[in-house]
Amino acid sequence: MTLAAVLLHAFGPRYDLPISLALYLYAAGGVVVISFVLVLVGLAALLLVIGTGFFGNNNPFYNPAEYLVWVYLWAGLVILTGLIGNLWEYLNPFGALHWLVRRAYDPQPRQLPGRLGVWPAIVLYYCFVFLELASGVANQPKVVAALALIYTLFTLAGMLVFGRDAWLGRVEFLTLLLDLVSRFSPVERTEKGLALRPWGVGLLRPYPAGWDRVVFVILTLSSLAFDGLIATQQWQNLSTALEPLWLQFGSIGFALVRGAGILGVTLVFLAVFTVIVRLVIYFGYVRVDVPTTVTAFAMTLVPIALVYNAAHNYSYLTVNAQQAIPLIPGLSGYRVTYVLANAALVWYVQVVLIVIGHVIAVYIAHLRAGERFRSAKNALLSQYPMLLLMVGYTMTSLWILAQPTTRGG
Repeated sequence: MTLAAVLLHAFGPRYDLPISLALYLYAAGGVVVISFVLVLVGLAALLLVIGTGFFGNNNPFYNPAEYLVWVYLWAGLVILTGLIGNLWEYLNPFGALHWLVRRAYDPQPRQLPGRLGVWPAIVLYYCFVFLELASGVANQPKVVAALALIYTLFTLAGMLVFGRDAWLGRVEFLTLLLDLVSRFSPVERTEKGLALRPWGVGLLRPYPAGWDRVVFVILTLSSLAFDGLIATQQWQNLSTALEPLWLQFGSIGFALVRGAGILGVTLVFLAVFTVIVRLVIYFGYVRVDVPTTVTAFAMTLVPIALVYNAAHNYSYLTVNAQQAIPLIPGLSGYRVTYVLANAALVWYVQVVLIVIGHVIAVYIAHLRAGERFRSAKNALLSQYPMLLLMVGYTMTSLWILAQPTTRGG
């Protein structure tokens, strides 16, 4: 064998792998298998929602579609994404369907207008929240199935016309939401693969700036707050006072009042946050780009939204999630346990979650201030308004959570 022949297989020095080649290959193969399984799980879940919603039991208590959408997706997956990482990248059934359709039909994608930003995702997110909290039909399996089918076809068409990445990144609200939440998680995707990081650090990574992004973050927080607010006596009193206006329209009037309530709470949250960040900028004594700075500080609200989601949906995750188990063939004898649903335990868990989330948010905001404002003095001064906001959010969150279990609140 000549020297030239040897060099064809050796362009440089030889390095030994830090682990055995067999283990390396098994790990790589395992990741591929797990990714494939998760894709199948996502597709199967979507088909199950549509199938059982249309043809299953009309009673939502005995229909898997209700649990899959409202418990496992809307409550469970969001929290799991913040704790572990963006599983939606693998579970996303829309991306898998797009890949399958493109095997037979692959049109040249058009340009999605940049001026739209993520406003389409905001509108769709609001519609989803409206369905859950205001429509009065979120507990009807056939409605859930029909909307799931329509949304799937709509998303698939959008990806084919405007491209997968553009549509998922700017219009498909679940992808946008879970990408946002995943920035809190301890796992991030890099050019070399997956890497670990401390919880919350990803929120300091670069994120597209703009008022549309700010509104999206605020909506994640305000919609959760409204979900808790409608259980308070104050909201009941307001709804009763408005009866002369909406009662004549029946269920539609009731839905419109709640829909307006969602918008109202969102606007209040947005106004308060904008004023606070303006004060942060003022005390920072540095000329900055306002939309970029407001977006950067909006990211510090993500831990609050995440922990409030976990606290608010604690019973969903510890009790309601179990109620789907007897619907699985062969497990009909399963009995739901309420050991984790003790009222005192629930309250303590909620308090701890809220406090931890707000402490993390304050710390991230402090790091963000140090990054944006040049001197330590300016950074410290700028944080007093943000600290006031966080304390206010903490007290408001705990008050809302306490209302269903307290009197005279």
